[in-house]
Amino acid sequence: MDRRGFLTGSLAVGAGAAVLGRMPLASAAPEGPFAKLPLRMSVPIDFFSGSTEEKLEQVAKWGFPAYEWLNPEGDPGAIRQKADSLGLELSCIVGAGAIAAGGMVNPDDHGRIIEQFEQRVVLAKKLNCKHLVGLSGNENKSADREKQTAAVIECLKKLAPIAEKNDVTIVMEALNTLVDHKGYFMARTDHTMEILAAVNSPNVKMLFDIYHQQITEGNLIPNIRANIDLIGHFHAADNPGRHEPGTGEINYKNVFAAIDALGYRGAVGLEYSPTIDDAEALRNTAALAQ
Repeated sequence: MDRRGFLTGSLAVGAGAAVLGRMPLASAAPEGPFAKLPLRMSVPIDFFSGSTEEKLEQVAKWGFPAYEWLNPEGDPGAIRQKADSLGLELSCIVGAGAIAAGGMVNPDDHGRIIEQFEQRVVLAKKLNCKHLVGLSGNENKSADREKQTAAVIECLKKLAPIAEKNDVTIVMEALNTLVDHKGYFMARTDHTMEILAAVNSPNVKMLFDIYHQQITEGNLIPNIRANIDLIGHFHAADNPGRHEPGTGEINYKNVFAAIDALGYRGAVGLEYSPTIDDAEALRNTAALAQ
């Protein structure tokens, strides 16, 4: 699954590119291991195969309280009705900006981004989704970083009242520029927090992607602890390879425990490409979060 294809033809695209497994219905785990966890894990709907209704049923059978679908397709009313019947929340969709030239870093693009965000908010509310991903865009070669930072802040100050009015939260995603997104503007946690402080809205926070931030800066647990009040969503995958937790250098047992100890009760979205059987990868992930 190519997340960058989620919003083809619009200004926003997915915030990464994870090739995810698609589990057949027979792989369901009736014991629901994710229902027992202290953290609220969220799984991309396309981890599973079948119709949208069948995929949502699999999400629920595994015990997930939430699912992630960055570019929902189909009848929002029917999707919402099915999700509600299963007690599922849609944890995150793409909301504003793109991994592309221009975007928030370019004031000339702000009008388009505002229009885009307003449209996505309408969809989010129909689907009972409270968090929408924000993307800064790639570096603008015609302006220095200080001017680009100011432009991102300006854009978010225009978007924040829309988010506040509609009771949704923009979660700005920092992406690594060493492996996956060369040229992307907003990569570091400290830079993201500088922007959020200037915007100063309770409805604009950070999407802390553990995989991206491990590559960019490491220091995961201290950075999470220092900034937890401004983190509105997490993504989880291991490094290297963006595979399931437990396959790389990140001590996910400690990271998950640290997030829980801070009292975080938002979603932790699984966003990885499995190296083993999909069901086994999910069970291993759940074990790390117990």
